Amino acid sequence: MTAVSCDWFQLDNQEGWDAKVSGKIIDAKTGQPVQSEQGSSITVIEQGWKNPVSGDPVSQNQSWKIKNDGTYRNNLVFAGEYIMNTVSGANFMADPAKFTLNKGDNTVDFKVTPFCRILNPKITYDATTKVITATCTIESDIAGVNNVGNVYLCVYPDRFVRNGYNKCKEDPYAHVENITPDGTTQITLSVDPERVVNGKKVNAEEFQYDRPHYIRIAAVAGSYSGLPAWDETNYEIDWDNFPWDQLADDWSNFNDIVVYKAVVTHHEATYALDGNINGSGAYNYSPVYKLENGQITEVTDW
Repeated sequence: MTAVSCDWFQLDNQEGWDAKVSGKIIDAKTGQPVQSEQGSSITVIEQGWKNPVSGDPVSQNQSWKIKNDGTYRNNLVFAGEYIMNTVSGANFMADPAKFTLNKGDNTVDFKVTPFCRILNPKITYDATTKVITATCTIESDIAGVNNVGNVYLCVYPDRFVRNGYNKCKEDPYAHVENITPDGTTQITLSVDPERVVNGKKVNAEEFQYDRPHYIRIAAVAGSYSGLPAWDETNYEIDWDNFPWDQLADDWSNFNDIVVYKAVVTHHEATYALDGNINGSGAYNYSPVYKLENGQITEVTDW
């Protein structure tokens, strides 16, 4: 057996990650973390690399995941210059932010403006009726957001409860829509384990077992345009007042004697999403709460 020298046995001298970073996505107005969905992320761009072929500077895009409570952590990054830029699907708006990561631990918070803001969320539980009730107000600081399309009281058997993970979405009392986000009108939502709609117990799946329930308020805002109420007039044959005695046997004079009546249909005012803001339909959220043994506590151990 003959041993030969080859490149396989050369040591890799590339330096490894030398920095860690953590922080919060902060509401620029309230100073509070912007609650989000599991799997939400921001895009950061590492600056200063050179293209090995052309020598031109290139950017290295990275996706940093955000926890439900609006915090993030990445322990595998390099020291250097970065830019944070929001991506499609985020539930907030923000200007690109430049920041520097040094070797070792770093803390970097990003100030953003959420599409809408859930204010003063309060969750209560009635031990007698077993009804869960939530109250809040909604506001938005973004020009063009004059309506909040949907607000849900979400209930799910684990802490990743959100709009997509909501076992009580069919409960009509747990959902409102077309809310003016002025921050003054109180919204009340409720979930009743015994509620029956059209002969169906709509919350049976969530409450079929004696287990903890996780609760969260979800609201989606966008750029909505109002469609005013209007009347539509159609004309149809008035058979009740048709002059049958004047009708020829062969109906040849039908068009000369036909009688029409006007039918007026009233259309209520509605709202339509015009797609200019939050076209991906990203939801904004309250904190997550846990209901166990009749007690409600906020989930903080993310």
